[in-house]
Amino acid sequence: MTIFEALKIARQSGLPETEAHLLIQYIVNKRKEFIIMNPDYEIDEERFLSLLKKRLDGYPIHYIIKGKEFYKNWFYVEEGVLIPRHETEILVETAIEYIKEYKLKIVCEIGVGSGAVIISILLETNTIGFGTDISEKALEITKINAKRLGVYEKLLLRKGPYLYPFNELYEKIDLIVSNPPYVKKNARLPKELYWEPREALFAGEDGLDFYKEFLKLYDLSGKIVILEIGHDQGDFFRQLGWNVKKDLSGNDRIAVFDGWR
Repeated sequence: MTIFEALKIARQSGLPETEAHLLIQYIVNKRKEFIIMNPDYEIDEERFLSLLKKRLDGYPIHYIIKGKEFYKNWFYVEEGVLIPRHETEILVETAIEYIKEYKLKIVCEIGVGSGAVIISILLETNTIGFGTDISEKALEITKINAKRLGVYEKLLLRKGPYLYPFNELYEKIDLIVSNPPYVKKNARLPKELYWEPREALFAGEDGLDFYKEFLKLYDLSGKIVILEIGHDQGDFFRQLGWNVKKDLSGNDRIAVFDGWR
């Protein structure tokens, strides 16, 4: 089977061309430019058809190709960790702004997942990173990505919820970031999202369980806190006096507490 034939079959099956390109790139281990310039290149037909069926059955494309581009870099991902989303890049951008403005030194992420957020911050700033997660798989994947991208020596990872693993170091933490679970319990989601870890998505009846518990646990005086939120959760934080930022689509996306002002 040639690349041209594979793309034709994918198109007839209803698979978006961008995803078809990703599948073929993964199979032949070549860049997109190669796929475009070499339509007669032979690929493994059985493997292509197997992966195509898997994708058409709803299995996430980024679990199939074992990675996702996020904020300038490619991150390894696999089933068991949340797939990083482009809309989360505003969390990284906002963190970098505050780090540079206040010359912050120690950043802690709650729920590292693949490590995309904390690693992206470390790559762009002169900071030390702490990271927690309740998932052993997430910590393993974050270690892989930290080593691949050269920040492993700047990142300390511990297993546990919230900031519990770093309780003894809490006073040293300048900035807390998190893209926590915030989906309402009964929300209807695209079927492929149900392949991702439920504990990274759902947060009770109103989607606010994580935030409410976090706010009960910690005195945020002297801290900067930047949290990703759901599009309908901005008012919860505005009522607390937090600053809420919108994403490029005009939806509430980031809540910021500035304990330095």
